[in-house]
Amino acid sequence: MIVSFLKKILFHFNSLLIYLIILVLFNFVLLQLPLTRVLGYEFSSLNSILITFISGLYFSSLLKKFKTNIIDRNKFKNIGITAIVSFLLIPLLISLTHSLLTMSCSIIDGLLFYLVITFPSVLIGYALASLSIIAINRFNKIFFIILFLLILCIPLLEFYFYPQIYFFNPIFGYYPGTIYDEAMSVTLKLVEYRVLNIIYFGLIAFSITKILSTIKKNQRTIILSLSLIISVLFFFASPYFGFSTTFNKLNSELKGTAISKHFIIHYPVELDKNLVKALVIYHEYYYSELKNFFKYDYPRKIDSYLFESNGQKKKLFGTANADVAKPWLNCAFITYSDFNTTLKHELAHCYSSVFGSGIFKVAAGLNPYLIEGIAVAADPVYDNNDINYIASIAYNNGFKPELNNLFNYFSFFSQSSSISYVYAGSLTKYLINKFGIDKFKLLYQVGDFQKVYNESLNKILHNYYPTLIDSSLTSKKDEANFYFGRKSIFYKVCPRYVADRIQKAKEYLIGNNYYDAIKIFKDVLKITNDYSAIIGYADCLIKSNQIDEAKKIIIKYFGQFKNSAYQYSLELKLGDLYTLENNFTKADSLYKLLSLQNPNQTYYYLSNLRHELVLSGSLLLPYLKGNDFDKYNILVELNSKKYNYYSIPVLITLADSFNEDYNLFMKNFQFKIEVNDFASAFAMYKLSEYMILHLDFQRARKMAALATRFDDDKNFSIIANENYDKANWMYKNSARILSNLKIF
Repeated sequence: MIVSFLKKILFHFNSLLIYLIILVLFNFVLLQLPLTRVLGYEFSSLNSILITFISGLYFSSLLKKFKTNIIDRNKFKNIGITAIVSFLLIPLLISLTHSLLTMSCSIIDGLLFYLVITFPSVLIGYALASLSIIAINRFNKIFFIILFLLILCIPLLEFYFYPQIYFFNPIFGYYPGTIYDEAMSVTLKLVEYRVLNIIYFGLIAFSITKILSTIKKNQRTIILSLSLIISVLFFFASPYFGFSTTFNKLNSELKGTAISKHFIIHYPVELDKNLVKALVIYHEYYYSELKNFFKYDYPRKIDSYLFESNGQKKKLFGTANADVAKPWLNCAFITYSDFNTTLKHELAHCYSSVFGSGIFKVAAGLNPYLIEGIAVAADPVYDNNDINYIASIAYNNGFKPELNNLFNYFSFFSQSSSISYVYAGSLTKYLINKFGIDKFKLLYQVGDFQKVYNESLNKILHNYYPTLIDSSLTSKKDEANFYFGRKSIFYKVCPRYVADRIQKAKEYLIGNNYYDAIKIFKDVLKITNDYSAIIGYADCLIKSNQIDEAKKIIIKYFGQFKNSAYQYSLELKLGDLYTLENNFTKADSLYKLLSLQNPNQTYYYLSNLRHELVLSGSLLLPYLKGNDFDKYNILVELNSKKYNYYSIPVLITLADSFNEDYNLFMKNFQFKIEVNDFASAFAMYKLSEYMILHLDFQRARKMAALATRFDDDKNFSIIANENYDKANWMYKNSARILSNLKIF
């Protein structure tokens, strides 16, 4: 009796309850996971995949009964409506209830994602089931599964053959690119795509349902043929609608082309031709470095795509903040202004494809530690620091990842990206230095430490960790906090919503709409104490001449960022606010504190420069209040009688901001340069880089040589000597490279 009753319940409405139980369990699992525990993009996209699948399976059976007249049209309609409503409402109700009982990012934003991404999923599942019924009636469920998987795998084809890393897809709606771009909202482009999905799949569902019980062979052939033709045409037409990016489309946007011995470089035609030449020389220099590191010549030219801005890269490629390589396509994609920090790293990914495995030419098992490790080891400079120094800073100050989870894919992304990249690079460099590059190439191919090194991973780590121990670095706690005191996206509160709202508020701030910007920043701070919202809020108040209120905001939240990466920016901002109130004593105490903490080179020279401007008596206040041109002239005046080495990196940045003529800029350096401390050495290091960009290789080599004279800092000495090698190589080889260069 009980068994019969349970069967009746479970199999009522064509076994609908079984599918709903699966849906409920799936959504309760989502509530336990980062990103999906709130009603938003990830929750909606994953539900869209599941609902498309289970609704397709469900309607495959129901349509079969309808076609053979086991159920009539009215019963089919009633059961179908019940199923549709159940599939769509259950996940929504579960997530809404959870949000209301715990915390809510934005119900409206979450509902928009669910409406645009998830709601069409039942229609798509139904349409695919309809096509399956008329294609192969007997094995319609198998055909549906094959069709579902084929559509789901279309992004793999786009990812493999196209340059893009973003994807539009009927089953999951949209994939934005990388986790490094947190901001995300429902865009007009996504709405347009889903409307086209609804029209296409709606027409299929309607036409088949209308004639299903009386369908003839020629009608079936017409429907199947039209469905296939339209889908194929849409696939090839999608680049014109902005739903995908082909290489032809990318080349039509990046119209400039420079061809050197080892590269085809695509860039915005607006770039200055001398800058293009410098970029080409950098490419060729990095090639020579990678050749020495990997011990072979790369077999073909590498296509390097340099985007004008992060915004252009986001639109065409799919990510704003991350620079990426596709080794199997022999391509690197970066924002051109990032070339000095990421270009060599991305080119290393291409280089490693020669010994990579699988269709993607990367590490065995797609192991991110090995993939990123080899690129970091090949380009072992991290924010003007040696990678082993940074790893030692982390290790001696308590930032120790579980590297014995080296083959756990999630562990790489579940922690701060800086920790993952630094340790991956440092460990790889250790392995290569100890065992040679050929052994690591084999590890990259097979992914088995025991097989390659005749030692277990734990034994290797046991020998690796002591190389990082340096008790003197425990005093570098502030430096460790700066580089590693950040959260992964998986541990942030409402990261998508918060990042999107902050981005919108910054647009208001740039447009001098302080009222609306402040409103958004306040709303964000009700949910989470986000650093960017605090700084943005304070900037709005500063622009509105509410200095005291801005100071109160910084002081209010300051304690919550103690020992984090953001502490030092808040200290600098608070010092500037005291300056704007003419309280130079308190301001200078913060600048001196920041100098002592020395979280990184940038904060070191910025804090010391402000201290020097305080000592000048009258320059700091107009400096902080002025625009870039005003700041530049103040620093020129500061250096008019004697060099202030703290100011030189800032002078360079300001000169770049308004394209100061190089020869005019160099007139600021008429006195003898003396290098006897870190500040003067670092200034010459930055000046040599600036000279290289202006093709002044002779003076660049001279400045780089001056920087090497300061040898009291082992870490900086490594970087300074590498910089001299670079300037020297370019001095000797630039003429040859430029003589063979073709620019179109």
